[in-house]
Amino acid sequence: MYYLKLYFNLISAILRSQMQYRASFMMQFIANFIVTFTDFIAIMFIFGKFSNIKGWTLWEVGLLYGMTSVSFSLAEMVARGFDLFSRMIRMGEFDRILLRPAGVFIQLMSADFDLRKLGRVMQGIMVLVIAWKMLGLGLNPVKLIFLTATVINGIIFYMAIIIAGATICFWSVESTELPNMFTYGGVEATSYPIAIYRQWFRNILIFIIPLAFVNYFPALYLLDIPDSLGFPYWIRFMFPLPSVTAMTLAIRFWNYGVKHYQSTGS
Repeated sequence: MYYLKLYFNLISAILRSQMQYRASFMMQFIANFIVTFTDFIAIMFIFGKFSNIKGWTLWEVGLLYGMTSVSFSLAEMVARGFDLFSRMIRMGEFDRILLRPAGVFIQLMSADFDLRKLGRVMQGIMVLVIAWKMLGLGLNPVKLIFLTATVINGIIFYMAIIIAGATICFWSVESTELPNMFTYGGVEATSYPIAIYRQWFRNILIFIIPLAFVNYFPALYLLDIPDSLGFPYWIRFMFPLPSVTAMTLAIRFWNYGVKHYQSTGS
């Protein structure tokens, strides 16, 4: 509870600082909303030429897009401190963090909170709500709870990738593009049903970097449609397992990196 209270106190201070320049904040908020909305406009253009993709309609794909967009955007906001970790290593700032009495992990979690990314979150929520309404899914409480659990699960999974990517910076400070392949690249890949990809790429998204559990398999349950890939029905409910596993491994990897950190020498 102490660390939880500390986290919210530090985040509160960051938010107050960001809101000192409200005009700048609003412009960046709107810019984030508009820029990310063009991603879904591109999807709409594709469906302007084709009525469906592998049997998936525009708003079914919109559901996939909204789920992964909201999860990733929130993960990026919450774990922003780890995104900045390579700069901390280069500048020797991590040494100062190690000298403070608070836990290293909680300090990195509360190092930054980019509220300007809220524009991307709102854009994802808007697409998700419109898709939900257009698909006629209604106010089914079971499915709404399932959707909420899926989004939270996606946040955990993307945070695990961000943390693991930051940990690599202990050995290579210019390694930020590697996790971006799985975060930004993963968002792009999972914005469409994985059934459209070749088998080798599907296997990566299911078994190696299991991003398919962020939105594809849960969406099959929400839409109540058969899986063209032939996986058993129960796999739609297994989405927490990859995320919990990924976060556990990411934290262990992080602790290993901290334990073996030898400073920048500057």
